[in-house]
Amino acid sequence: MGSGASITYIVEPVTTPAACLLLLFSIDSGDPDAAGRRTVPPGNGAGAAAPAAAPDLAATLGQIDGLHHRRDDPAALADERRLVEQALGRAPQDYEVLWRAARFYFWLSDDPGAAAEARSGLGKTGWDIAERAISANAGQPDGYYWAAVNMGSYALGLGVVKALTLGLEAKFKSRLGRAGQLAPGYQNGGIDVAWGRFYEKLPWPKRDRKQAEAHLRRVLGQLNKNNLRARVYLADTLAHDNRAAEAKKLLDEVAAAPVGRYDAPEERRAKALGVGLLPKVLALMN
Repeated sequence: MGSGASITYIVEPVTTPAACLLLLFSIDSGDPDAAGRRTVPPGNGAGAAAPAAAPDLAATLGQIDGLHHRRDDPAALADERRLVEQALGRAPQDYEVLWRAARFYFWLSDDPGAAAEARSGLGKTGWDIAERAISANAGQPDGYYWAAVNMGSYALGLGVVKALTLGLEAKFKSRLGRAGQLAPGYQNGGIDVAWGRFYEKLPWPKRDRKQAEAHLRRVLGQLNKNNLRARVYLADTLAHDNRAAEAKKLLDEVAAAPVGRYDAPEERRAKALGVGLLPKVLALMN
């Protein structure tokens, strides 16, 4: 599921620098912040409180988060990479470092300019780091979510059929399902967005467009009404289901939406995805 000029999969690679490709298949307590994370400190898998990060490491994590909010700026992305690698070197088993590193590698793996082999390798790296995050703290959603979406990037380089033969479907569903149990609204509805894409992109006879539509409409109806990626994905699913007029309406909403309501780099990426999808939808309307 790319997000650019090719129309074979309708939504193909985006054109913004270091933007993400579309996903192959994208709380127990505390209140979510703007990014869908909790504001309470995590505990370890056994329920005990996790040790507080050293002040300098905590400051580095704050810098990483700040740069991540500007991750479609190549300079900010380069700075984020430097700090992520430094943090991994200093605290290779720290949960807060690990899930952020997995998040970063997912962004790299989704770069539309990356070759399939590179994308798959970066996704595998992110997946491995996310599994370490799960081991460090099995009671929080971050590791599970970033494991699932990095797994999707890894599978992109393999091809859908090969990925299924390797058993990635069950692993993907296990990680994403657990993330949904722990934090249903994580990443602005990203869990249901990922489910929607998963059911759309499975090969026949596994494909289930009713399930895809249900998950994507849940995002827009209950989790984040402003989610632009959910609209683009839903437009893609509807267009494949001979509902091109409905798809066009959704793409018009994406094009008209202001940027900055929840995650500016993600919103800009979704807008570019909508532009890439529009010609196919228009062709289906004729």
